[in-house]
Amino acid sequence: MNILIACDSFKDALAAPAVCEAIERGLQRAFGTKGSLTTKAFPLADGGEGMAAILHHHLGLRSVEVAVHDALFRPIQATYSISADGNTAFIEMAQAAGLQLLKEQERNVLKTSTYGVGEIIADAIQKGAKRIVVGLGGSATNDLGMGMATALGWRFFDQNGQELIANGENLLQIAEIIPPSKPLPESIIFETMSDVANPLLGETGAAGVYAPQKGADAKAVDYLERGAKNFVTHAHKIRVIDDAAKGMGAAGGLGYGAAFFLGAKNHSGIDMMLNLTGFDAEAAKADVIITGEGKLDSQTANGKLIAGIVTRAQQKPVIALCGALMVDPEALLEMGLTAAFSIAQGPGSLVDAIALTAFNLEQTAFNVGRILSTK
Repeated sequence: MNILIACDSFKDALAAPAVCEAIERGLQRAFGTKGSLTTKAFPLADGGEGMAAILHHHLGLRSVEVAVHDALFRPIQATYSISADGNTAFIEMAQAAGLQLLKEQERNVLKTSTYGVGEIIADAIQKGAKRIVVGLGGSATNDLGMGMATALGWRFFDQNGQELIANGENLLQIAEIIPPSKPLPESIIFETMSDVANPLLGETGAAGVYAPQKGADAKAVDYLERGAKNFVTHAHKIRVIDDAAKGMGAAGGLGYGAAFFLGAKNHSGIDMMLNLTGFDAEAAKADVIITGEGKLDSQTANGKLIAGIVTRAQQKPVIALCGALMVDPEALLEMGLTAAFSIAQGPGSLVDAIALTAFNLEQTAFNVGRILSTK
């Protein structure tokens, strides 16, 4: 039996390669000498955190380190990747403006900014990149790319002509948007990889769905929503971008901002990742595909890794392992999964669950493997 193990990271617990390795160990223990087993560990990401590491794994990219600012404008070192020929740069926005870079008490989506993302882009341009791909995911921000744009020369003013600090809080204060005096070279191709399909505005938009995950209360969500509407109103005076298009709400509205400020074309993160890594060729060789991520919930079908794998599975059985299984059987069937299993082995704290992730993955994979080995 040929099993392809194509998993995302388990956030805060285990990177994607280690997830795949733990599952592989469990399967190999389960099969033992009972029949032949061939496994292929194929770590993946959906465009969010871990994108660069996964592409390094599959494509052998070159790492570049650059001094930038985090979401609270503090100096940090960030890393991005460049292809061997120097033409394509792959940037994770979370490297500069990621939620994981902030302590829990620092997470205030009204104050955070994507300024550091713009600094990374500027460095990639300076180094000669002709194509820049930005992974949208894991953000601590909801500034619609205002910070990124400021780092690239855009300026924002309030009704009194005062220049604004680029953060979510000031979206509502924007009265004028001024493009940079030196535009970016038109020859550069910008693309984004989005791990969600949410629009910019409304109940399913950037503020409505994701701001609460970044520390926003109901009052802040309403304020950010009104700020986003104000931003769009003034942005339309320069260029009209469809704020209802898929992925515009990704990374606190950076999907919209990248389209507006950079002319970026948005892609499904998982589709682009599967294309770049040659997933289809590996899936064609498999009898069964095992996938997984930290949480399987209603968002899984909305552009996440598992949904993308099911779509590209070529009618092969797809089994998902996850830390938290939060959907009913009907939803699983609608996703196209053959089966899904939570790796939790018993009652315990989140801290314990994170610490035992590798062990629990191996144990669950062993039990799944015992079932498969009887076929």
